[in-house]
Parts: sequence; structure tokens; C-alpha cells
Amino acid sequence: MLEALEKIKSAEEQNDRKKEKLLAELSAYEASKKKILQEKKEDLKNTFSEVVAKREQLLTQQLATEEHELTNSAQEAIKTMEKNYLEKKEQTIQAIIERVISEYGS
Repeated sequence: MLEALEKIKSAEEQNDRKKEKLLAELSAYEASKKKILQEKKEDLKNTFSEVVAKREQLLTQQLATEEHELTNSAQEAIKTMEKNYLEKKEQTIQAIIERVISEYGS
């Protein structure tokens, strides 16, 4: 009977050692997976930051191009309006002169 108790005690001690070993392995596995997860999170953050930066740069370039095109278009419109104004001004002056001459003579 004493021998059986010693075997049981030995088996329990062996089970406890196995349990401790398995818990240590589990803890190491968990730490490893947490590290991998953290690295993946960092990679995703970096990738996201790069994508955002590239997108921001692209949008900035597009905005600058659009602004340049709008400025050129506005300048052309202003030139056209000035030209039209001067032409109409000359025509109006000529029309007034002709009317005065026709009304009052030379």
C-alpha cells in the first residue's frame, strides 16, 4: 500500500512538473504570438502612414495643377474681357462721335 501511495505521489509530482512545463510553454507561445501581433500592427501602421502620405502628396499635386489651370483660365478670361471692353469702348466712342456729328454737324 505504501508503494502504491509513493507511486501516486510520484505520478502527481510528475503531473505537476508537466503542468508547469506546459504552462511555461503556453506562456512563451502567448508571448511569441503577442510579439508577432505587435509587429504586424506596427507594419500596418507604417503601411497606412505611407499610403496616406502618398495619397496626400497626390492630392496636393492635383490641387496645385488644378489651381494653376484655374489661374491660367482666369487670366485668359480677364484678357478677353479687357479686349472686349476696349473694343466696345472704341465702338461706343465712335458711335457717340458719329451721332454728335449727325445731330450737330461737323
